[in-house]
Amino acid sequence: MSIAHPVILSIAPYKFLPAKTGGHLGIAMLHHYLGQQSEDHIICTTDNGSGAGYSFQLHPILSAKPQRYIPYRQLQDMVNIGKQYNAEYIYLDHPYMAFTAIALSKQLGIPWYMRSHNIESDRFRTLGKKWWRVMAWYEGYAMRNSNGVFFVTEEDKQLAESLYQLPESKGHIIPYGTELSKPPLPKHDAKEQIANVYGLDIHKPWLYFLGVLNYYPNEQAVNFIINEIVPRLNKCGQPYQLLIGGKGLAEPIQQQIAAQKDTMQYVGFIDDLDTFLQACDMMLNPVQLGGGIKTKAVEALGYNKKVVSTASGAAGISAAACGTKLRVVADNDWDSFTQAIIDQMNNQTQIPDTFYATYYLGNIAEKILGIMNI
Repeated sequence: MSIAHPVILSIAPYKFLPAKTGGHLGIAMLHHYLGQQSEDHIICTTDNGSGAGYSFQLHPILSAKPQRYIPYRQLQDMVNIGKQYNAEYIYLDHPYMAFTAIALSKQLGIPWYMRSHNIESDRFRTLGKKWWRVMAWYEGYAMRNSNGVFFVTEEDKQLAESLYQLPESKGHIIPYGTELSKPPLPKHDAKEQIANVYGLDIHKPWLYFLGVLNYYPNEQAVNFIINEIVPRLNKCGQPYQLLIGGKGLAEPIQQQIAAQKDTMQYVGFIDDLDTFLQACDMMLNPVQLGGGIKTKAVEALGYNKKVVSTASGAAGISAAACGTKLRVVADNDWDSFTQAIIDQMNNQTQIPDTFYATYYLGNIAEKILGIMNI
């Protein structure tokens, strides 16, 4: 096997291009950085967009319909691709095609690894999905029969060891990452640009929350902001402006925000995310459901922004790597959450270098390849 430039046969069995969500972007960019240090061939669905500009090569052979998850459905096509490129490792995003990955591994005679974005059965349980127990059996089987599992958080790794009797040696922590290897160069007119678009006061602190807002954990977080955090901030008399960004917010919630237009705005989809993040001062992260790491928090910290988060929202983020830029409070403790916002407004420290050493995607890709080459 070639250690210097290995060949990976990856399976991402859904549409993730063009990357329109944090989850999509997390998949695309990790594979992009893997592709810079390896030859990464991604088997994906036919409804994916172009892979132009990325370092991986797409093989869109899977149906966009649910039938693609039928075990072994296109196994021979995958075997042929693996043999064509002399694949040395298999990398599976999510457990859904684990039966196929196991068979593929046996036919090609190479090890397979699974990327666990969440403990899916636990996420389904917390979201009220009735078939979470079926997923628990399947997910546990997949993990135990893999050569290794890449978890996003230490909490997920420990939960898998407890729920599924996963050997400790098979679990590895591979966090969600950032493309930034250091704080970005400041865009000095960013605040003025955003202020002109939304009619904001540049002299007030700008707080924000971003996400796919028809996803219930994010919708719940917006409700926490409106009903728990904003009333407390208003009582404190602290001037601020708060922006809620992302697609899919329900109309009644939009109306609640519009009723408080002096302090809050719903800005919808953000076209120029770089300028937006440069302009804002602090991310609020009151997420309490969904599992895994909250990708937007890592994104904010990469931009050297202050973050105030619930414990659930910060699960998997290394507090030691973030210095004082990250403040974490207990779930549902909205008094402490509000006080942390006020405290962070006066925080002028910089994100430490340890953050980028931990979360820069180039370093993360190198770690994955090192695990595969053991």
